[in-house]
Amino acid sequence: MAGMAGMAGMAVAGHFLPLSHGQTMYYEVHGNRRGPVALVLHGGPGAGLSPLSVQMFDLTRWCVILYDQRGCGRSKPFGVPSLSHNTTDDLLDDMERLRRVLRVKKWYLTGGSWGSTLALVYAEKYPYRVSGLLLRALCLMDDTESAWLYERHGAAQIFPEEYKRFLAPLTASERAGTMLEILRAYQRRLTSPDKKIATEAAAAWTGYEDAVISLVPKPVTFKGKKDISVAILENHYFINGGFLKPGQILADAHRLRRIPIDVIHGRYDMICPYRSVAELSKILPQMKVKRVEDGGHSGYFKEEIGYIRKVTDAFVKGVPRSKGTLKAVRTANLSKLKTRKRSRE
Repeated sequence: MAGMAGMAGMAVAGHFLPLSHGQTMYYEVHGNRRGPVALVLHGGPGAGLSPLSVQMFDLTRWCVILYDQRGCGRSKPFGVPSLSHNTTDDLLDDMERLRRVLRVKKWYLTGGSWGSTLALVYAEKYPYRVSGLLLRALCLMDDTESAWLYERHGAAQIFPEEYKRFLAPLTASERAGTMLEILRAYQRRLTSPDKKIATEAAAAWTGYEDAVISLVPKPVTFKGKKDISVAILENHYFINGGFLKPGQILADAHRLRRIPIDVIHGRYDMICPYRSVAELSKILPQMKVKRVEDGGHSGYFKEEIGYIRKVTDAFVKGVPRSKGTLKAVRTANLSKLKTRKRSRE
């Protein structure tokens, strides 16, 4: 078990949870154990949990769970060794494993970018397990979004110098290839046993994403381990279409019609275009959308945090203390638990 200092004088419990195929999840429990449970799904894939996420909640009223998805943060194994068993279905199974261990009947899901994708796919599969959705920088993980980011006719038209630097590690013939060929060329470098080649590729990959994350490009600094996991896992998921069927989220969106959904999205998001919000809202009339008119992709700007707190404060007021609470936070060292067959719940 790992311990961390709490926020606002509240203790934070850190745990390790065994998963399938020898992998292990790191997660933390913040706030009021008797309050409704919120699960925060980080982006990337590969970005790892962010302590800033708890700003979205009143920790005197909410129980907030943060965790590192497979292959990143403090979950193990890290990076390339995790790829053999790292798919969207694996991540959904991990969420269910965590829910069962914590004995949560229903939880509130929030996520940004890839985190919003994972929240939507989970809610479509287990709508009866979800009390609400709060999505930021909504991402459907479809071919249109990927093409916008990685092909020449999309974000590259607005950030040409940054896109040129993104292609720099590739050969001339690789740079002239299709989006999938470019992604596969990156895959060969990111998974190379040569650490120098892999690190240079990771720096170029995340450098491009960091440059287009806001409307005004900012100086890019390589963040080491975090950027390596982001590059490896994003590339792995993008090559495989997020391990989703084409158009899957929109096709299954009707399953979400009874779930309260709030979305906040920057009009000028250069990574996840606003079009995805418009498409989903046509299917889900209950979806409430807050568009930040001068916002990009990056999260945690003042307008976003202020709006999110209003949403979560309003939601928690309507939830009785006895509903959706964390029934048991196990204090034993969960790293010693063994994964065993579980009957369906």
